[in-house]
Amino acid sequence: MAPRLTRRTAVRGALALVCAVSVTTGAFTGTGSAAPGTAATEAAPDGRAVTKTITASCPFADPVGPVKLDVKTEATLPASMTTGKPAAIDGLSVSFALPRAAAQQLLGTGAALEGGLTFQLLLEQGKSKDALVVPLTIAATPMPPEGDVPLVAKGKLAAFSPSAAGVLRIRLSAPELALGPTGAPAGHPAEQVACTTDGGQDLSFGTIAVLAATTPPSGKPAPDKKATPSPRPGTPRRHSLLAEEPPADDTVTTVLPLQPNQVNATSTVVRTGTVVRSSAAALINGVWRQVTDPNGTPLSSDITGEIALAPVRVSFLAYGFLPVSATVEFLPPDYRNGRLIHSAGTLFNGVLRDHLDVVARLSDVEINGAPLRVGPGCVTKEPASIDMMGPYDPFSSGEIGTDPANPDPKYRGFRLPEFTGCGVDEKLSSVFSGLTSGDGNQAHASLAIIALCTEADHRNCPPVMPIPAAVFRAGR
Repeated sequence: MAPRLTRRTAVRGALALVCAVSVTTGAFTGTGSAAPGTAATEAAPDGRAVTKTITASCPFADPVGPVKLDVKTEATLPASMTTGKPAAIDGLSVSFALPRAAAQQLLGTGAALEGGLTFQLLLEQGKSKDALVVPLTIAATPMPPEGDVPLVAKGKLAAFSPSAAGVLRIRLSAPELALGPTGAPAGHPAEQVACTTDGGQDLSFGTIAVLAATTPPSGKPAPDKKATPSPRPGTPRRHSLLAEEPPADDTVTTVLPLQPNQVNATSTVVRTGTVVRSSAAALINGVWRQVTDPNGTPLSSDITGEIALAPVRVSFLAYGFLPVSATVEFLPPDYRNGRLIHSAGTLFNGVLRDHLDVVARLSDVEINGAPLRVGPGCVTKEPASIDMMGPYDPFSSGEIGTDPANPDPKYRGFRLPEFTGCGVDEKLSSVFSGLTSGDGNQAHASLAIIALCTEADHRNCPPVMPIPAAVFRAGR
């Protein structure tokens, strides 16, 4: 008699298939497969080094004010590209000497500068134009004993693929800077400076010959777009760094309790392409504490609050073909003693920079419809550190989030740590880590005031915002 397949053996079979796919695709080692949604990069053995220096005007905060920087860009361009086959521009770096006065203003009492830089590579091919946003990181650089501070920004640009044969011309644009002292606390955000190029310059960076492919890539239609650029972020605002010394005695401190906010949050896990849409939640216990000088200029402006997020059911295809569903929860680091996540941020010039530390927990996992016992303690090894920024009015509404093209690396995305404690019958932590853990995940939150009713007769009050009662109960 043929053996009977039970749900238990079905789960084991699905799990074995997951592990087999993980090994063959390199899910645990990061080799052997491209990230979801990307194609393998064509090698460019005949690349040539290109160097270009342009002059940019950068408006730093007073008293330093506008300064001119000689910005040097270096890269290795492929000698040629083929339509439909992505190729990369390697060895990207941008360097410049920051005037000592500007560096001292940014540092305050700090000893080293760090931050990020973003600029665009402007692409032209015939009458078609496009742009690639290049986010780079500036490592911690100490102040030299004398003279200007040499800063170098480095990073990688994702491979791209022109769709038509011809000559691809590349031009440079002015950088956007985000600089601040190393190890600065959340209340001391990096200053963002949007530079502009001086007129009359030749911004040409190089050309690449694009050859026509003899056949389209196997199993895929020929691309119909010139390139797939990163989204262009909104124009960043500038913010002065705050002094680290306590405010003078003549400062004015204002503490305002804030009305609850309705929060609609989403997060995207890049390795699976899963979008986690949390149910409407309430940001409660909000407080805005602002310290100003005698002229009313803000010296510090801190906003804090607490939020509890309800569990969310998500589904995705593991490795593109295996159906997986699970319940996802975002919890505070001390989730065993409470459910309220602490939110802490700064508000300057209408821009909120917010920080959250959350632990992700998985439960009720099913693979291809068969339940998989993961246990109650399947959580990330450490909290995910999430930094978001965007326009916000504490008396109205706002939109904050991460952006892969933000000049400050801190706000380009967050890292989902590896999982631990997963599996009752089998060790599953490495499976879930291979599926989901990694950098570049995105988060977004819409905030809106929950209006309080002042009517003497409650029957005249408008309907309450649709926030599930479970959200409030979870935070008690």
